[in-house]
Amino acid sequence: MSISTIMILAAGLGKRMKVYTNKVPKPLIKIGSETLIEKMIKKLEIKGFKKVVINIFYLKNKIKKELNNKFKVKIYYSEEKILLNTGGGIKNAIKILKAKEFFVINSDIIWEEKTNSPFDQLNKFWDKDKMDALLLLYPKKKETGDYNINKSNRIITDKNNFKYIFTGIQILKSKVFLKKKEKIFPLFSIYEQLIEKKRLFGLVYDGKWFHIGTLESLKEYRKMLK
Repeated sequence: MSISTIMILAAGLGKRMKVYTNKVPKPLIKIGSETLIEKMIKKLEIKGFKKVVINIFYLKNKIKKELNNKFKVKIYYSEEKILLNTGGGIKNAIKILKAKEFFVINSDIIWEEKTNSPFDQLNKFWDKDKMDALLLLYPKKKETGDYNINKSNRIITDKNNFKYIFTGIQILKSKVFLKKKEKIFPLFSIYEQLIEKKRLFGLVYDGKWFHIGTLESLKEYRKMLK
């Protein structure tokens, strides 16, 4: 696999999970016998990732304790003293990532592969000469969409009825973060700059994808498993 470093975003407070996250950080919510983040790291190991960096803030010691000595892949932690938001969290971890380009994945998603893994799909399509970021997209159902793409898969700001939602899986270049002066900022502000420069691309995932972002979505997914 060409890009073998990945960052998992796991610092958030998980407030939309209500009582569930009072004592447990969202990545440690159980789906069946395993936590969300364990399921994820197992899949990343199988895919051949060499380095996993996790940013942590809320109940961070519980995450470290849960993952301690469970995996062969090297896990590094980027600890945040204050919440840095998604973009700031990645910028803060650049010195640990030590990679010109890397994957980033949200810790509250689950995917099921049909033919390709999301990482193989993105890796094959990635073109570092014309892209600074490549987002994995998914056809929207009831929810409001995030993006549209043109024929060459460039993300466009055509506001009329966005067809796709962002899955939380992407390839990014470290240089786009090093140019940012702020410490705390959302990833979205990077995307906005890259759309203007025509350097943000999107690829539609051909497998199944679920976002476990709210109490309702967690219940729905558990019901499906049964």
